Amino acid sequence: MSSGSSAAVRSYMVLTAAGPDRPGLVEKVSSLLHRAGANLEDSRMAILGGEFALILLFTGSAATIATVSKEGQALAAELDLTLSLRETRQRTQLSDFIAYQLRVSGLDRPGIVAQVSSLLAGRKINVATLESRVEYAPLSGTPMFHLSAALQVPSQLSLSSLRGDIASLCEQENLDFQLDSR
Repeated sequence: MSSGSSAAVRSYMVLTAAGPDRPGLVEKVSSLLHRAGANLEDSRMAILGGEFALILLFTGSAATIATVSKEGQALAAELDLTLSLRETRQRTQLSDFIAYQLRVSGLDRPGIVAQVSSLLAGRKINVATLESRVEYAPLSGTPMFHLSAALQVPSQLSLSSLRGDIASLCEQENLDFQLDSR
């Protein structure tokens, strides 16, 4: 490989960061990537309790990644963030699945995510994204659990069987669910 072609090689990196929430964190991290010449490809960011957490995928040359690594550690120290970088690869598309959206809700209690994810894993269903949260009912203050997940269901899996299994779990746990194609 010639040196000219190696400069065009772009690596895929996952950056994770977490620390005390405050305004300006997204700007600081995204500006670091921009200054380094990285391309931000995908990201998820959220406030969890009093902490801000982000996970993102970016691409860049070896020099870009070295800059992000060096300046990222300095930024992490300045902002009291825990920051890590991990090399990954370009996402490979699963070709033999059907995209579904699962929503589960009900009274909050420990173990709901574990039970739902166990059911899905047992059927070789890939969870592409999952978000859960607890909200308090307006009048009663009752903690209500909400889960939303983007699923990649193997095309050979019986959807009626899957719906039945989810319905059975939700009935046992007094939860409501929706399973819709995306």
